[in-house]
Amino acid sequence: MRSFIMSSSAAVAAGALLFLGLAPASAEEVDSTVSGGNLTASVSGASLSGVTIDGVNAQVASGATQEWSITDARGTGQAWSLSVSATDLTSAAGSVESIARTIPASALTLTPGAVTAGPGADAATGISTSTVTLADSSQTLISAPGAHKGTYSIGASTFELTVPANAYRSNYSAAVGSSPLNPYVSTVTFTIG
Repeated sequence: MRSFIMSSSAAVAAGALLFLGLAPASAEEVDSTVSGGNLTASVSGASLSGVTIDGVNAQVASGATQEWSITDARGTGQAWSLSVSATDLTSAAGSVESIARTIPASALTLTPGAVTAGPGADAATGISTSTVTLADSSQTLISAPGAHKGTYSIGASTFELTVPANAYRSNYSAAVGSSPLNPYVSTVTFTIG
């Protein structure tokens, strides 16, 4: 009787193994295509403080921008940079003062703020910034070599305009002394690539 019980147990165990071995496996796939987005920058200019020329010393006008952002959603890990160029600063001619006045772009500098990685972005380590003396040719302001994917915040950046001691004052928009002055204005162009 003892051997019969042992044989029964062995047969039941073998049957269970045979049943599990013959059960069909079920496998399903899940797939998704991930497309890259764009490389974009959101930047702003600044209104600089007014200065009064004294004919002896250069004066410095300054101002800060709002926070900027750069987003690399391309998903490639390629390097990117933000470059900047500027036109000469011009005080438009008025109805009486009919000649536009200029200060060269090289009198204007731009210092970018600190770069901070946003949520989910690669660390900002390795991203470099440079103070740039502006010109009509493009110069690198912020550079990110290698993989820097995601969104980055750039703190308030600072523009400084060194107004030469022998600069012309701004032109009046209408009659001299009776209407507002036309500010010196430069068009600053930012390029992300």
